[in-house]
Amino acid sequence: MPFSNQQGGSAPRRVVFAVLLILSIVLVTVYGREGADGVVHSAQNAVMSVTGQVGRVGAGIGGATGAVGDAVADATANPSTLTGLREQNEELRRLVAEAEEYRQEAERLRDLLDMRKVSGVTGPTAHIIGRSANAWDQSITIDLGKAAGVESGMTIMGATGVLGQVVRTDENSSTVRLLSDPNSGAAVMIQSTRANAIVRGSLAGLLYLEDLEEDQIPEVGDVIVTSGLGGSYERGLIVGAVVSVNRTPSNSTGSIIVAPNDDAAMLEEVIVVFNAPDVAAAEKAAEEKAKKAAEEKAAAEAEAQASYMDEEGEGYYDDGYYEEYDAGYDDGTAGGEGE
Repeated sequence: MPFSNQQGGSAPRRVVFAVLLILSIVLVTVYGREGADGVVHSAQNAVMSVTGQVGRVGAGIGGATGAVGDAVADATANPSTLTGLREQNEELRRLVAEAEEYRQEAERLRDLLDMRKVSGVTGPTAHIIGRSANAWDQSITIDLGKAAGVESGMTIMGATGVLGQVVRTDENSSTVRLLSDPNSGAAVMIQSTRANAIVRGSLAGLLYLEDLEEDQIPEVGDVIVTSGLGGSYERGLIVGAVVSVNRTPSNSTGSIIVAPNDDAAMLEEVIVVFNAPDVAAAEKAAEEKAKKAAEEKAAAEAEAQASYMDEEGEGYYDDGYYEEYDAGYDDGTAGGEGE
């Protein structure tokens, strides 16, 4: 009896299997022959869409479950573990802040190095360690002094131009009076015209260009550089550019404002100028070189005029030949046909 029951139950399964097999073959055949818009393809896309949505829902549930698990783990962590994690987080933040500080400092020092290359000045880099707090005394304090070779009268530069001048030195620090100070004054010149002038500071922190003749008034945008006159500043260093020229009937030369290239309030490092290129000597050497070249050119042109080919190509005429040729006319035998 058990065997007969087993035989009777297997027949329906075989029928189902045969039907499914035949159906699969039919579906495969239809799938291969129909186009992308066929019934079987459409059914396949619908099933895949549904299963995709189910998968995304499952992923969201899994992520939420993971977050809940992390929260539970954090809540059940012992105090020493949480303290260690907080300390690590604070250390990472500190390291990131230090790295950013180093990056900014490296960028500022690179700008100072570029200024050294452009201007040709030499001298150490100093850090600004103090600033004045009032308009009557516009100065800064740097961390280099007598021990580093800093002396009163030395020029101080930023990354893009002159800032001021050392007025007092201690063993390990120095005070620098800024160009913008009301008591500051520097001999300068307009770079394009070479006209000499004086730039002075003011309570407002502006630089004013003074002591100019009426026919020497600069234009907005003209670059102002130190002239070296009086020995207060090295020659040829950039001060700034003219940003305003306002003439009035009572002031024929007008009020001329110069914007400094560097803003001391934004700087942290400066250059103490120990040596600057001898601009005056370089200009004199260039003038002498140009004069010598002009003399050589004039001599070459004179020589070319004194020695050239004659029209018949018989040779070069020179001064001696001219004298002999001309002398031949006296006896009628040279320089022409004989009688």
